[in-house]
Amino acid sequence: MIEKKSSMIRGGIIGYAVMAICLCLTIYPLIWMILGSLKTSGDFYTNIWGLPSQWIWGNYAEAWNRAEIGMRYLNSIIVTGTYLCINIPLVCCAAYAFARLKFKGRKQLYTFMLLGIMIPTGVLTLPIYSTLVSYGLTNSRLGLSIAYAGSSMAFGTFMMRSFFISLPKGLEEAARIDGATSMKAFTKVILPLTKPGIMILVIYNGLSVWTEYQMAYLTLGKHALQTLPIGIVLFQGNESIARFCLPRCPWLRFR
Repeated sequence: MIEKKSSMIRGGIIGYAVMAICLCLTIYPLIWMILGSLKTSGDFYTNIWGLPSQWIWGNYAEAWNRAEIGMRYLNSIIVTGTYLCINIPLVCCAAYAFARLKFKGRKQLYTFMLLGIMIPTGVLTLPIYSTLVSYGLTNSRLGLSIAYAGSSMAFGTFMMRSFFISLPKGLEEAARIDGATSMKAFTKVILPLTKPGIMILVIYNGLSVWTEYQMAYLTLGKHALQTLPIGIVLFQGNESIARFCLPRCPWLRFR
């Protein structure tokens, strides 16, 4: 009994030790990044692993201003919000039609739509961009939101259709008996019951659009319309070039 208890204690100590090591390995890069952001440029390269010799809290404000994060943050909010306002209603209506309504060619059309999930996003970038150019929607946050909404219709419809199918048809029939139209039964009875699916779609697709870079970089050429991912990448590139090339190449200058 004593040996069993001691072995359990040893096993617990080993388990806690392994978890502590994993915790340190996970937290240390974050701590190192925070400490590095508070150093001067010289201190960062000469004192990589130590504490800052001088705590420069103004680095955050300087980076925010030089990268124009505020403007790009607002652009990302506008693009993502517009995308969700376009995508979510269209996806819900399309999914409900495929789940409940009976019309000719429903299965074939649904299968054709699902083929869009199988096509990689990179393959669709140039066709979508050429379409935006032909309609004059480049350098437009609305055009970018429409492109995002169209490219994510297939996945959203597939996911929301499964939610509508899981609901019993008796709910709609009861609403119609009470005098509700098909649209009213959909908006007042069925749609509120699919709020979990809608929230999953908002979070998943919203994060995907918020962090998307390639299509935003091709579409938004104007500086004042660029989103947050573009700003972060450009800021990192400019700072790396300025830090490493300018001291060695005095002839290189930036506007």
